Amino acid sequence: MGDSRPRRVVLKVSGKIINPDNPRLVGEYAGLLGRVRGEGVEVAVVVGGGPIARRYIEAARSVGASRSMMDILGIEASRLNARLLIAGLWPLAYPVPPRSIHGFLEAYSTGRIVVCGGFQPGQSTAGTAALVAEAMGADLLVLATTVHGVYDRDPRRHRDARLLRRLTYEEFRRVVEQSVEPGHYELLDPLAVSVLVRSGIPCRVVYGFEPGRVYRALLGGDEGSLITP
Repeated sequence: MGDSRPRRVVLKVSGKIINPDNPRLVGEYAGLLGRVRGEGVEVAVVVGGGPIARRYIEAARSVGASRSMMDILGIEASRLNARLLIAGLWPLAYPVPPRSIHGFLEAYSTGRIVVCGGFQPGQSTAGTAALVAEAMGADLLVLATTVHGVYDRDPRRHRDARLLRRLTYEEFRRVVEQSVEPGHYELLDPLAVSVLVRSGIPCRVVYGFEPGRVYRALLGGDEGSLITP
């Protein structure tokens, strides 16, 4: 994939990157998405909930809300972040975040850049991104996150963690199960992996706080880590 330009790409961006605290980054992402579109690459985006979602979830937990209700609050936070990116992309973007795969396909058929948050309780935005990639027949999922790629263990807790430049989804599963502390190093969950494997879609994990890396990855560049079926 690093040697050829994909035709259709899904970008999943951490909510730690796209949120109201980072307006400069929001603007840079809007600009790079417009440039990618100008290069003839179709792109859809899924944005995570980030710190805002976590604040709502913790507040809901403190008042005794159910897990489903906490999930709903997290989804709404991700949709607010998606709307912020839509505002930066306007008029290239579809005006509202779709709420389901069916809604995504309707929005995608308009030819605009579609920006989504979450879809339903019990499903991460990584899972949403995988389903979107499958629905649009994407050649690649780019995961813009807070780390430079996939490591053999959590790089924020282990200074000697080793970056893995290329690995299979089976190898990725083993890394996550054996070497990553729960809740500290989230990339792809089991739903996302299973969807990507069944559809044969590779995923590239890149450092999202440097938008230039994301731009190159969206055009097929060899950035970060590549996970293949």
